[in-house]
Amino acid sequence: MIIELVGIITAFSYKSRLESVYRGSLLTVFTTALNTSDARVLDAFTDLEKKLKCCGVTGINDYHGREPKNPECYRYRNGCSDALIKLFNENLPVIGTTLGFVLFFELLCLIAAIALGIALKKSSDVYYSSNPGDLLINIVPSRRRKYTGF
Repeated sequence: MIIELVGIITAFSYKSRLESVYRGSLLTVFTTALNTSDARVLDAFTDLEKKLKCCGVTGINDYHGREPKNPECYRYRNGCSDALIKLFNENLPVIGTTLGFVLFFELLCLIAAIALGIALKKSSDVYYSSNPGDLLINIVPSRRRKYTGF
């Protein structure tokens, strides 16, 4: 639970730094892949461009005169870093709120487990049986009356 709470706080506190981190990291990976002709990274980036409808990290100029693998890249003006940042900014409150509710539910379950443990510790009735019927008879009060006859 503590790790979840730290994760929620970290996600909301680093939201403002999200733009610089993604733009810088993506640009480094993209230019390295272009310079080394890393096909796997470029294919993954092409898939990202198709799904997010973006081109390059900051735009078409990131290809430095090379032909992009995605022919639709010329239609998009925005870079993929802007598209990713927009996607995260739209979904981060939903993810944070969901994690907050999960954390709240876990806290309620912890309190209920502690309360149950205290109640069981204070319980004086101790009855053990391998027969479930015997156990239920002692827990549930019986409404049967003894037949006395006429």
